[in-house]
Amino acid sequence: MRIGLVHFRSGEKDGVSLEMEKWETVLRRRGHDVKYVSGSLGGKAGYEIPEMTYDAQENAELHEHCFSELKIPESELKRRIEEYSDSIEKRLLRDFEEWQPELLIVNNIWSLGHNLAAAMAIRRSVEKSGIRAVGVHHDFYWERKRFANPTCDFVEQLLHENCPPSHVAIEHVTINSLAQKELQDRKNLESRVIPNVFYFDQEPWERDAFNMDMRSRLHIGETDLVFLQATRIVERKAIEMAIDFVSYFSKVHLDGIRGKTLYNGRSVDDHSRAIICLAGSPEQESMDYNNRIHHFALARDVRLVDAYEIVNAVRSLVPEKRYGLWDAYTMADFFTYTSVIEGWGNQFLEAIFARLPVIVFEYPVFKNDIAPLGFWTFSLGDQFSEHNELLHVPQERIEQEASKFSREIVRRDFVKQKLSDNFEIGSKHLSLKALEKHLLELLKY
Repeated sequence: MRIGLVHFRSGEKDGVSLEMEKWETVLRRRGHDVKYVSGSLGGKAGYEIPEMTYDAQENAELHEHCFSELKIPESELKRRIEEYSDSIEKRLLRDFEEWQPELLIVNNIWSLGHNLAAAMAIRRSVEKSGIRAVGVHHDFYWERKRFANPTCDFVEQLLHENCPPSHVAIEHVTINSLAQKELQDRKNLESRVIPNVFYFDQEPWERDAFNMDMRSRLHIGETDLVFLQATRIVERKAIEMAIDFVSYFSKVHLDGIRGKTLYNGRSVDDHSRAIICLAGSPEQESMDYNNRIHHFALARDVRLVDAYEIVNAVRSLVPEKRYGLWDAYTMADFFTYTSVIEGWGNQFLEAIFARLPVIVFEYPVFKNDIAPLGFWTFSLGDQFSEHNELLHVPQERIEQEASKFSREIVRRDFVKQKLSDNFEIGSKHLSLKALEKHLLELLKY
């Protein structure tokens, strides 16, 4: 089958692009002819339509008129969006005529509302061509503050008709059961859940000649306890919760395990410190938050290491040596995942693959879809409060889990078995093999 993967961009490291690559891998294994249809191909094979790219200038201007402030007459906005959409539609229909795709898998364009002209163009192209389409919805516009206040009736109409569209040739996929219910309640549209997955069948990440010096470059000692925070530094990741946990553990329990050995063989001695390693970088709009958590960590006597300054998506030596993200996992002892909102939990799956104990805040999707699978974690619960623009779980929960944590992390056989069990759960339910089963069902219809 000829299958087109459609998105604003491809071949990049944003979450949607990475998930599309997993779908591509599985579909190619099944013998399908897969091409990308996107604003920027990023080295992928397919059809590039620049008007669809995530940061297209015309769309950026229209986006401001649609969701920030309408500075032109509504009739002018309608004319410009219609013309913009027509130009995309013509390119799509021309490319479809050349390639003759049998299925389009449209990622987020029909759900996010970021480029309404592209959403309308793809819908119309599907209606005119009769090509079967599946909308894969990672994020919905009603979940984002910037889409909360359409500036005019025309924008509301576009969102209603295209995000997502209701058409007999279009099926819908959500990545969690809460989104599935929300789509049903808001739009009266049925969908199947296909969660995000991970490459559990790859070789394990290990320390080697390339990453052996990573701790020393970051001024981290070999007996220090490293808590890896691999997410981007944005407010919804609630990294301050990890700081609260590590601070309490350090002050109350660290001395009690000095002279002992962690589950992974690391000795805890008089010089051992508990350190949080930040492997993900701050977003431009989150620089104030980045400053807040660094000041908070200083006040809590917790050392934060900005590892993202020497970490790329992949290893490189030019212009200077930079480690891949996976290298950060090899030097870590534990993993903190304290997000309050996630569409799924990709970094959680990475930690499960890396066989690291996870300290997790049970955000809604985790509590509803992931926790029931039976993963062993140290849970900070599902309740928080806000104070001075930072989020905190109840102190008694911190104390309870820190006590449990300090007892269990030195039980080598127990922890090794739990981490192995976690890996098996991930491999069974959230691997490319599991994705293949979902896609086989999807392609039957």
